[in-house]
Parts: sequence; C-alpha cells; structure tokens
Amino acid sequence: MSTESHAEAYTRPHTASTLAYQELKSWILMGEVPVGIRLREERIAERIGVSRTPVREAMLRLSAERFLERHVEGGFRVATPSSRMISELYEVRRALELFALRRCEDSGAAYDQAVLGRLHADWSSIDTDVDLPDPEFVLLDEEFHGDLAEAAGNHELADELRRVNERIRPVRSHDFVTPGRISTTIQEHLAILAAVADRLEGKAALLLDRHIRESQEVVEKASLQALERMLSAGAGEGATYW
Repeated sequence: MSTESHAEAYTRPHTASTLAYQELKSWILMGEVPVGIRLREERIAERIGVSRTPVREAMLRLSAERFLERHVEGGFRVATPSSRMISELYEVRRALELFALRRCEDSGAAYDQAVLGRLHADWSSIDTDVDLPDPEFVLLDEEFHGDLAEAAGNHELADELRRVNERIRPVRSHDFVTPGRISTTIQEHLAILAAVADRLEGKAALLLDRHIRESQEVVEKASLQALERMLSAGAGEGATYW
C-alpha cells in the first residue's frame, strides 16, 4: 500500500517483540490459548524462544488492541467478547458506513476524488493471487473503510467509525485468517469504489451492506469456532503450560 503508516503496520520488522506478538496473536486467533487462563511470560517466552521482555511488550500491545485483558490475579488473559457485543458493534459500524455513503447523495455534495483515486490505486495494486491468511490485513481493511467514509466529507463520522473498528478489531481479524477472504475483500472494495466513482450511490450502498454482512457472518462463525477450541484447550493438559 502507498500509505506510509499502513506500510509500517503491515510490514513490521521481525524483532523479538514482533515475533512474540505475531506468535501469541496467532495462537489467540486459532483458539489455542485456553479461556480464563493467566498467561505467564516465562512460559510463553520459553515456547517462542525469546526473553521475557519481548513477551511483555507483545502482551501490552495485544492488550491495547483488545486481544488481551487484565486477569484478576495480575497479568493478562485472552479477551472473549460476547456474541451480543460483536453483533452490536457490527450494527453500529454498518449504520455509520451506510450513512456516510448516502451523505453525498442526500446533500448533493461531491466525494473527495483525490481520496477515491488513491484508494483505487492502492487496492488495485494488491496481488489477489497471493491470498495467504494474514490477521494484520485487518489494518489495511480498516483504513479503506475509514478513508471511504472520510471521502464523503464528514471527518467526525470517519473518526467515530475508526474507533468502532478498533474495538471490533480482535474479532474482525478472524476474517483474514479465513481462506479466500483477502482476495474476496479486495474485489469487493474495488467494486464499491467503482460504484461510488460512477455516482451510483444506491448500488454502492447495496454492495457495501452486503460486504459488511458477509464479513460479520464469517467473523461470527470463525470466532465461535476459536472460542470452542479455547474451551477445549482449557480442559486439556495443555492448559497448565500457559
């Protein structure tokens, strides 16, 4: 992507801290970490092959991103958002995005063509043939939706959408560890952009609504499966390792 902030977020250098972050995040998304278990820095460090400091840094980062939450006995445990919370956040997200999309149609204002052009160039440049699961792709997806909303002219609405997406990021990351979802997302983003560029707001709204609903369906299914694996992990011998 051409935006520097996202290029940095999407291609972080492989420091020990980054390695610990990626490994622990992958275990969480795959449902390998038991529910409710207090994560122990020394055990995770031993498992990854790094010192405790990178693990501590990774935990703080994952806590800031809402993948982890504080444990009552100190340290961290995996955060497990409820299905109701997921549904409500997606509902707010969809309402904000569709309102932003219809804003120009209702007011007669024009979209920011520079932003639309940059988005199209960025997303057209991604190789859809390389579709390896990658939870970090959620950062690029968030930026697309935030920029599209901002292109409609309401910066406060776009900022609110970004805050909602940050809250829902832990479960939305499941979307991009599901095979085929990255290439599908790229194609759907380009179709939405094409409809907006042609001032077909009604078509764009239908495409966007379908896009968000499909994402929600995939995320809810994947996160439920991960939770079931976490519960199973908590009942097995591996739970004591954490």
